[in-house]
Amino acid sequence: MIHSQRIQRIVPRKFVPPSDGEVIEDNNGINYFIGKKIGHGAFGDIFDCLDEWGNELVAKVLLPRGQSYEAIRGNWLREFQNLQQLRHPQVTFIHQAFEYRDTFYLIVEKCEFTLEDLVGDISGELWLPYVSRDILNGLHYIHDHGYVHKDLHAGNVFVSLQKDPMFPDQDPVWRFKIGDLGISRLEKDISPNATLPQWMLPPEALDPRRFGFTGKHVDIYHVGLLLLSLLLNQTLEFTRDEIIDGHPRKCAEGLESRYAPAIAWALRRHVTARTPSAIDMWREISRASNESA
Repeated sequence: MIHSQRIQRIVPRKFVPPSDGEVIEDNNGINYFIGKKIGHGAFGDIFDCLDEWGNELVAKVLLPRGQSYEAIRGNWLREFQNLQQLRHPQVTFIHQAFEYRDTFYLIVEKCEFTLEDLVGDISGELWLPYVSRDILNGLHYIHDHGYVHKDLHAGNVFVSLQKDPMFPDQDPVWRFKIGDLGISRLEKDISPNATLPQWMLPPEALDPRRFGFTGKHVDIYHVGLLLLSLLLNQTLEFTRDEIIDGHPRKCAEGLESRYAPAIAWALRRHVTARTPSAIDMWREISRASNESA
């Protein structure tokens, strides 16, 4: 006797992004009021959002963009776990993470804009110690917990204007926060095969046998690039040959800035010759700032 087998039809997951004015619900029954789309990142879109307490937040919605449901879920889960473990005043704070209608949400604190929006409009020499203090403080915490960010640039540094609700007429306090931890990894899991834009590639990613292996020092190099961009008041572009030749460091050494030596040290090609840690870099910047005060 031949027994027939039931053939189950696999229904593909259908991602349903939110719309302006929609109310969505997390796993605990809390409602979030979705506003306008305000941006997009490597893994999805970003929307204005309010919770039932009236807190101004953002909803980061991970969209497929050619990836499978399982791949998107992996990206969402990884960033959620990173943000959960890396809770620090200089790291963007996650409020909630949940799946709604086969679509993955991260509810994160709202920051007004990114450092990238300021480059070209501010005095890098004046702002550099304040920007670097917050970034290096957060980076020290990330490294101290064994993680490497791998993608630190001005677009991933968020500006939070913190107001005191008891004194709403006072000027807000500016804070710079590290965000977008989606590709962060434990240092032992870092691969030299970077997926960064050309100008951000550290020398060790291009020639590890010559310059050293990829680890937390990639973040130090990226902070050097970020601060160099701040002093130059422009977006940087370096070719592969220029990176191998040490052009970013030479560019920093040519600046008439008290912070040039600290930035040049962070941009050294050989990992063993680069600034050892985030706190060491901050000490150099702080020393330069105090000596010229």
